[in-house]
Amino acid sequence: MTTKPSERIVVFVTPAQKLAISNTAESLGISISELMRRAVLNFNATSEQIKVAGIVDRLRAPKAPDPLDVALRHVAERAAAREARDAAAKAAANAAAAEKAAASVKPPRSENIDESDEADDASGAGEDASLTGGRSRQ
Repeated sequence: MTTKPSERIVVFVTPAQKLAISNTAESLGISISELMRRAVLNFNATSEQIKVAGIVDRLRAPKAPDPLDVALRHVAERAAAREARDAAAKAAANAAAAEKAAASVKPPRSENIDESDEADDASGAGEDASLTGGRSRQ
């Protein structure tokens, strides 16, 4: 008892593949559907061959960027930018603190030097007084 085919399978092919399939079916004197049925039923590929064909197809497929890699790269760039910004802010704060510290240090005043000279002069007068015997004139 034969069963009439009732199910449909849609297969997408390139225009060149369709032309080759059509020419093969025409040369054999059968329909494209019959050619495809016979080809599939006579296909005796092992599971290893099917796995290898799948791997080859995946290797030939165009590479899309991995979303996880893209996200990690974005996070790393933002972290580097944040670290650079923090380092620049810290350097600016250190520079401002150094300027403030330098401004608060007072240079020695010339008045201090003059006062010490006057003290020396006063003590010198006392030395002169001792030369006279410490007596005062009256």
